[in-house]
Amino acid sequence: MYLVPLLLGLGLILVGLALAANHCGIAQRTVDTYLNPAHADPGLLQTFNRLGFEHPGMDFLRYAPLQRQFVRIFGGFLSVFGLALLAVGVVFLVRP
Repeated sequence: MYLVPLLLGLGLILVGLALAANHCGIAQRTVDTYLNPAHADPGLLQTFNRLGFEHPGMDFLRYAPLQRQFVRIFGGFLSVFGLALLAVGVVFLVRP
């Protein structure tokens, strides 16, 4: 029971640090795959086409560098949240 916050905190720290440090270009890949509307659901893109206007995020390439920065900053916040969760897990583990 007390091991769950420890493992979850450690996992969040590792993922957050990987995003914040852009290890192996993971921030770029995250932006390219998850935030690019060209990779959106084909049904959603067809709905926008049928309605006669463009997907709101299709100017993706203009904002890609800012989105990479946002993902790296979010990774920093994620690792801080993981540290807090790890601290709570340690307190629960050490508490008699």
